[in-house]
Amino acid sequence: MSENWQNLIQHLYSEYKTYDPFVLAENKGIDVLFVPFGETPKGETVRFKEETLVLLNEQLMETTERYFVLAHELYHALEHENLSAYYTTQRNGKGTLEREASLFAGNLMLELYEEDYGYPPETFHHLQNLYGVAEELESYLIK
Repeated sequence: MSENWQNLIQHLYSEYKTYDPFVLAENKGIDVLFVPFGETPKGETVRFKEETLVLLNEQLMETTERYFVLAHELYHALEHENLSAYYTTQRNGKGTLEREASLFAGNLMLELYEEDYGYPPETFHHLQNLYGVAEELESYLIK
């Protein structure tokens, strides 16, 4: 599996001094809009001419899951420039691209927790509750 997501996290932090996906998207010139998708998808990365948009399901607007979903889509926006990808309710999606995006998102949320609180989370459930990290990432994230 590619380790691109690890390098990307460190690069983004060194450039922007934050792990917050909303701030990162803004700094990268990626507009984030909440739209009425219905139940699915949770998010989608769209490119139109030279502009990249991340569309998040409006149902996420008041939930903590918006952080994880945006981080997932941010990875697609930055690393999969020639693809339009969307995040489904299956969360772990299919294939390597979706797995990498989810690993990026989960690890970005781990770093965001440490940025916000000054120490790593004691349990995976802290990440889930604060940032909506997908359950299947638990074994990959807690050190």
